[in-house]
Amino acid sequence: MFATSAMSCSSSDDDNGGSSAVEFKVSKTDLTFSTTGGATTISVQAPQKPTVTSDAAWLSVTAEATNSQIVYPFKLTATENTETNDRTATITVSVSGNTKTINVLQTASDGLVIASDKQVAVDAEGGTVTVALQANGTYDIQLSSDWISQSAEVGTRANMADYSETFIIAKNNGGERSATISFTLKNITESVTITQASGLSNTGINATAKEIAKNMYPGWNLGNTMEASNGETSWQSTKTSQQIIDFVKAQGFKSVRIPCAWYIHSNNETIDAAWMSRVKEIVDYCIADGLYVLLNDHWDSGWIEVDGFKDTSEANITAKIATLKNLWTQIATTFKDYDEHLLFAGLNEPFQQYDLFNNKHKELTPILERYNQAFIDAVRATGGNNANRTLVVQAPATNMSSATDSSVGFDMPDDVEGCTMVEVHYYDPWDFCGDGGTTWFWGSGNHVAGSTHNASWGEESHLKSQFAKMKAKFVDKGYPVIIGECGVKWRQIGENQAQHDNSVKAWFKEVCLQAGNNGLVPMVWDINSANQNGTEGTMTILKRSDCSVFCQPAMEGITEGVAASAWPY
Repeated sequence: MFATSAMSCSSSDDDNGGSSAVEFKVSKTDLTFSTTGGATTISVQAPQKPTVTSDAAWLSVTAEATNSQIVYPFKLTATENTETNDRTATITVSVSGNTKTINVLQTASDGLVIASDKQVAVDAEGGTVTVALQANGTYDIQLSSDWISQSAEVGTRANMADYSETFIIAKNNGGERSATISFTLKNITESVTITQASGLSNTGINATAKEIAKNMYPGWNLGNTMEASNGETSWQSTKTSQQIIDFVKAQGFKSVRIPCAWYIHSNNETIDAAWMSRVKEIVDYCIADGLYVLLNDHWDSGWIEVDGFKDTSEANITAKIATLKNLWTQIATTFKDYDEHLLFAGLNEPFQQYDLFNNKHKELTPILERYNQAFIDAVRATGGNNANRTLVVQAPATNMSSATDSSVGFDMPDDVEGCTMVEVHYYDPWDFCGDGGTTWFWGSGNHVAGSTHNASWGEESHLKSQFAKMKAKFVDKGYPVIIGECGVKWRQIGENQAQHDNSVKAWFKEVCLQAGNNGLVPMVWDINSANQNGTEGTMTILKRSDCSVFCQPAMEGITEGVAASAWPY
């Protein structure tokens, strides 16, 4: 608006309601409306009422009431711009043959369009993919997998200009895989799906179970991760990445066990495709590093490990066998082209719920043997590399004593010769490994006065005896042994911390040493727990969030034990 000066009362022109001496002015020369539209008022100073017009239908002009004969207000109203490009208009103000103009800009509605193909196929060698798009604002880019990386930074975008983004696709050493590149501008998201061909050689299985076992020593567990019911980060906070697996390999581990749930990630026993894809992605991280992978059906809500043994009726056993075969047929079919670096384990810890099954190992072992056989039969039936892939079956409660006790009577299933392993777990003595608190110490020379354990049970002699029994019953007869889980809770105990640390190191060293000497593959349990301090303790060895060693005593014991061992064949 203008400030107007007073006019002389004696002027004759004043009586005519105006003055030819009044300067012709317009309050705005440029205007901008947002995409939602709206209204604003301009003022025109002129010796008489001007004519104001718009050259665009979306921008209207309305004269507003005034008592002034010098300053004239006009309302400009813009409708909403639903287009994805900005638009312009010109307001023309005319009086007595003179004209002035106002340039009007209205910004566009948010716009984001993928101009190139939304489905892109890439060969196994990888390379680059360029995505062409149009956008009128700054957009974000999200990559669903870390085998795709962006090669340049995102710049500022405006008014549906043409842009391109280039992405680097890593070489694929695993099976066929897919990922998405998503572009988001406010509430608009457009995506491109990248499908990369398999990088597997498809040369078949070229190693026996005995050869594979030797190459797997030692192993590591991706614990508390893919066996969780609510997703990968519900029990621990770090999403698995290639970098994490690279770090695991760098610590000297040769194999990774992926405890995995399937039944709880299925609908009517059809495994969720996204879940299968994510498991496959993690398997491929390991394969890319030349690691061996043991993929199992873990606790999985206890659908078979508990429910398959609580009800010993034939109807229940038959139903569980059908489900077991169904799930493993889907898993095996998905991974059938992988070579000997991938192994399957049918279960995890059958009838391991102590209050229900602790005194029933002999009674329940025949049922376990039926489940083990069903697993073998289902995988072999899928053909391809699964015809002679190394498969792992579980001993009763994965307990060494029950596995080797002749009165329990555990037998291996019928299978292709040289293609089967047996799995046990080792957490002896549990009073030290799990519930030992602050006053339990392990190993010669580590006990202190007043500790609750000074006897030999569960210590070096017990460990050597147990491992030797496993070698005699299984390894010497052509069945390699996987110690699928083994571990100790590390604690902060204050006084006697040094003895505790030495005990943890001594336990891991002795387990890895004796396992190697007897041809057993130890796979240490590692949970990446958020509760990594205090007397409650944690079975965390590697801290995944920053790829560092959390429990140095454990890692030192593993490294020294492996270095000192002598594989028996």
